[in-house]
Amino acid sequence: MEKKTEDLLLETLDNLEEYEFKRFKFKLNEINLKEGVQAIRRRKLEKADTLDVTKLLLDHCKEQDAVKMTVEVLRHINQRDLAERLRHDALIQEPKSETQQVLEAADPELFQERRKATQQVLDKLNLVQHRRKKLRLTDIQKISSESLENQTPQMLEDLPWQFIRKVMSLNVGARNTSLVHGAYGSQGIGGDEEGAKEKEGDIDCNSVCVTKAKTSESLHPLDVLCAVLLCSDSFLQQEILSRMSMCQFALPLLLPALDTPRCTLLLWAMRDIVRKWGPHSLAESRGFREESLVLTSMPTISFVRLGSCSFSKSQLLNEVLSPSQQYHDFFIHRDMESGNIPREIADGLVEISWYFPAGKKSSDLFAEPVAVTNLRGDIKSHWLQFSFLTQVSSAVFIVTESISEREYKLLSSLEGSDTKYCFILNAQAEKHSEVLEQLERLAPVLKLCKPRLLVKSTILNKTEFVEKVQTTIGTIMNSTTKMDNMESIAVHARKQGIQVDEDCEECQGAKKRVKIITAKINDVEKYKEEIMRPLHQPRKMPRVEQCRIGQQGDTPAGGENRLKLYTQHKQYDLAHGMEKFIPGIEKLPREEIVYFLKCMRLDLDHIARRNNISQMKANSLRVEHFMRGFGHVYETESTQVKEGKMLKTQRKYSHFPGLAADLMLEGFPMELIDGDASNIPLQWVTDVLTELHAKLGGRSRMLVITVLGGQSTGKSTLLNTMFGLQFAVSSGRCTRGAFMSLIKVAENFQQELGFDFILVIDTEGLKAPGLARQEDCHVKTMLARVVTGLSDIMVIILENATEKKDVLQNVVHAFLRMWEIGHKPNHQFGHQNISDVSAHDQNMRDRKHLVEQLGEMTKASVEKQSRELAFSDIIEYEPEKHNWYIPGLWHGVPPMAPVNIGYSESVFELKKHMFESIKSDSSHRSIKDMPQFIECLRSLRNAVTHEHLDKTYNQLHVEYSGSAYNFIEEMDPSVSEKVTFIQSQPPNELDVGKLLCENQDKLICGEQKILDNPNKYFESRAKTLHLIEKHREEFIRTTTNLKCEPEHYLISKCKEVPQRQSIFRKIFEKRVHWSLTSHRGKKGKLNKRECEEKRKKAPKLLPILFVEKMMIHLKKDLEDQLSTTSIKIPKLKNLLRYKTKPFRIKVKYFELTYFKHVKEFYTKRHQHKAQELVKFLMYNYKKYTAEKVKSIANDDDTYCGEFLLMINEWLQQEDVQELHTNTYFEIDLKIHILQETLYEFQMCYGFIQENYP
Repeated sequence: MEKKTEDLLLETLDNLEEYEFKRFKFKLNEINLKEGVQAIRRRKLEKADTLDVTKLLLDHCKEQDAVKMTVEVLRHINQRDLAERLRHDALIQEPKSETQQVLEAADPELFQERRKATQQVLDKLNLVQHRRKKLRLTDIQKISSESLENQTPQMLEDLPWQFIRKVMSLNVGARNTSLVHGAYGSQGIGGDEEGAKEKEGDIDCNSVCVTKAKTSESLHPLDVLCAVLLCSDSFLQQEILSRMSMCQFALPLLLPALDTPRCTLLLWAMRDIVRKWGPHSLAESRGFREESLVLTSMPTISFVRLGSCSFSKSQLLNEVLSPSQQYHDFFIHRDMESGNIPREIADGLVEISWYFPAGKKSSDLFAEPVAVTNLRGDIKSHWLQFSFLTQVSSAVFIVTESISEREYKLLSSLEGSDTKYCFILNAQAEKHSEVLEQLERLAPVLKLCKPRLLVKSTILNKTEFVEKVQTTIGTIMNSTTKMDNMESIAVHARKQGIQVDEDCEECQGAKKRVKIITAKINDVEKYKEEIMRPLHQPRKMPRVEQCRIGQQGDTPAGGENRLKLYTQHKQYDLAHGMEKFIPGIEKLPREEIVYFLKCMRLDLDHIARRNNISQMKANSLRVEHFMRGFGHVYETESTQVKEGKMLKTQRKYSHFPGLAADLMLEGFPMELIDGDASNIPLQWVTDVLTELHAKLGGRSRMLVITVLGGQSTGKSTLLNTMFGLQFAVSSGRCTRGAFMSLIKVAENFQQELGFDFILVIDTEGLKAPGLARQEDCHVKTMLARVVTGLSDIMVIILENATEKKDVLQNVVHAFLRMWEIGHKPNHQFGHQNISDVSAHDQNMRDRKHLVEQLGEMTKASVEKQSRELAFSDIIEYEPEKHNWYIPGLWHGVPPMAPVNIGYSESVFELKKHMFESIKSDSSHRSIKDMPQFIECLRSLRNAVTHEHLDKTYNQLHVEYSGSAYNFIEEMDPSVSEKVTFIQSQPPNELDVGKLLCENQDKLICGEQKILDNPNKYFESRAKTLHLIEKHREEFIRTTTNLKCEPEHYLISKCKEVPQRQSIFRKIFEKRVHWSLTSHRGKKGKLNKRECEEKRKKAPKLLPILFVEKMMIHLKKDLEDQLSTTSIKIPKLKNLLRYKTKPFRIKVKYFELTYFKHVKEFYTKRHQHKAQELVKFLMYNYKKYTAEKVKSIANDDDTYCGEFLLMINEWLQQEDVQELHTNTYFEIDLKIHILQETLYEFQMCYGFIQENYP
């Protein structure tokens, strides 16, 4: 029998406590339901009981209006469950069919009520302005004074900002919405001495009531969550849910109808979540699975409430999902802080959480993943959500303590459902026996059996009851065939009339564009090789970058060939992927571009997981590869215009830098250093930052913060936690190269800090696994040097002892180089995975050891420079201020471990300290703007690039020269023997052909040995191959010529026989003439002693051919060395014409033009150091020359090549390299040494007589 409206109203009011009934009457006097209906006077309500109030309501207005008025008042006093029950009992006596859009969607009046309640919550939180103009991620990232404070909120409007900031910083206390008033904040608990002296028994009841009222002034955490999501755009929603997932918070699956007539399924908001777990089916092989959360199929278990319940359903779920010894509050429950505050707009919210096994059968609760949903509120009030859950769930657990006849009818409507239903009852409930009777009636309808009836009684303690629930869930999981992922769940939602967040036109359009690109990617490695490689693979197509960091420079040869390279690039059609990618960036609205890039990244990551490709491998394919191609296309066109091969009016891609600048303003990281090629695309980066400077109206003063450390030490995670950034941190992924992200400083904070933006640079690990080859280590050193030169603040992450030494070596070397040009960045050392509360004191010894290590490394770096320096000389370092101990990220064992709150708090303290030091040093700090940053980047790139280019080529040249010299030395005895034979034979008796045939086998074998060493060098230098590839043919050609030289030499010796006789005749005649002239006018013969003195004073003339061959050696060596520079080969005079004078160091010998602000003392110090080294070198060479002259048996010039080889090897030594000398120094030094050598030969007694008798 249906109840009358009067009975429903009376039953509802009888459920109110005395205090709540008083509040009801007080509020009822203020309610005006609609025009023409006045509020009930307070005089009539003062002494009225529940029956009197019911009669007053029905007398005052119509039955329908009386119910609405009662519902409105109940909501105002936070009795929402009673309000929803009354509304449904009075207005909807029978449930509507599932195919109809029931209750909320079908009730426009309810929609208006919810809109009004939502409006009130937004008013309290001061979020009304964001209802239409949504909050964006850049709004949250903005640096303000509030973002650097960690205070408990004092007003309701503080709650949303506290929640967002704490969630973005992975603080598991983000859901606490307790308020602390100013009085409490200033005095603290027990902080007022006078208050602490209150007498025992002195209790003020009014004070107690006030305290209780102040607690109720706050909002339920779920109300704050719903309000924040309502006021956030879809990208901020996605970021919030991703961080909530890391904190192991239950996520909102269905948002109630707040400002829309329908509920909303948050599918897009969960797209970015990736989970890794160890299914028991792979336990033996210790395998794991990694997949996007929305694409993972698993059973869904739902928990709902029917009527009121004395125990917390959410707390029960937390216990069910928490592993042993690792309890965690996935769901907010009434016993949590702020959990007992009545909900205002969150009723009807469906939350979802998951359990993922770790692959350990002994400790895992379930063998496979399972999703658990939780409906907030009574199912009678939220039948649409309940109906949806019955469609997608393998089982629904209904928690209840009473089942009325009406509720029986509601449950009976579920007949025929393939979902399993379980009931959780409380044996202590008053109506327990009645519930059991109703369940007996429902058993055949819902196919209930005894195992699905779980009774919470005193017989079972809490742990035993939780285990019983877990066992029931496990049994259902083993028997169910309903395995849905989030995408298939969204299909059910659409059928139910529930809107899905990603069904907007912008998202769907972006997904279609992405599918066109990714549909052709089946094998990632093959796709990248065939489609994407032409953009940056020299074997497929010439490179178009200006340089690789520390590996290629703007050489003259490169300059001559660059136009050819770019022209060849233009001849290639863009790959299919790039053809579709470029329109996705340049022609779409801002919001759709962001959707496009997000979808692109999600699809590529999914394809990589599908192909079992680690994100750290070189053959992985990511969005940055497409963005890199985007920049290559622009650089190609720019070079064509610069070289005059294209008119400016013909350009199609000149607007690309503006698009990239817009993406940076949206918070997207931009690639600064290409990690695959170790390349700085200088033209592209320069133009993007220039465009960004223009878009900012020239207000681009910025502070640069960089992180350095070993691979997989959590650098990207730390920056994301600290600043709310989006650097890639997906599982198994390592940053390659360097990426930069821009953060705005709030306008009211800019003057205090002294800059407008923060540029954050995330870098590749300084020593990644599998990247330990010599050239890779050098690249890491160059990377450290570049980012150190760009940085104002550096955070150096140190984790384990193995990598710590390698990281510190790179850091110290980079600091030393920057100190030499007067740049000293602020630095902080972060020690990861140290969580002891006494870490700071306990690690005093480690800090001292770190100081010792830094000092030793500094000493080792400068010991070859004949000076002494401590680490504190090159950088300001105080162990107590510059070391931070950061606990591990996870609290427990993944995959069910939440983030460690100590990690978040430590990172926040580090951030706070950095900004405090910024403010204190603002008067001494020089802040760069974008143009200055660009100039600094260009200078650093040129410095490290040219240094390594010269080093790379010179190393190869030394390899070749050594092999060539060994060949000459091996051939020398045989050739000398032949020369002696030729010189002793009359010209008409020489058989040249016979002489040459005797050496052919030896020559061929020697040629192969020469080529072997350079070939091995080419094979071992894969990453620098493109630098020296063009010189391969040159070395082969030179080797062939070298092989032919002995043949040509013997032939020339045969031709010299007549010439030599003539030369010696002239020399003899000249000496005779000199002797006669000097003796003329003297009487008598010269005695033996006088003859010897005359002979010593006679001119010692070297053969002309000998000097000329030395000149040929020198010229050829200089041609080889200068082939990689823009310096022309100087016109060399005969070596005998150079004046013998000391070698003086000149300023032009040093390559210091890369640094714009070098101090004067730096140049003078290098000049003095160079002079000392040259002096030492000359001493050794004179000593060596004297020994060499004594051992020379003929005029063979092999020793000249030996001298040049030794000079080249000396120039490659580290202490010489650190002087930054250029090619002018090398030219003048070689000429001086050879000239000195010839002078020594001239001065040696008997040179001509011994070698040319």
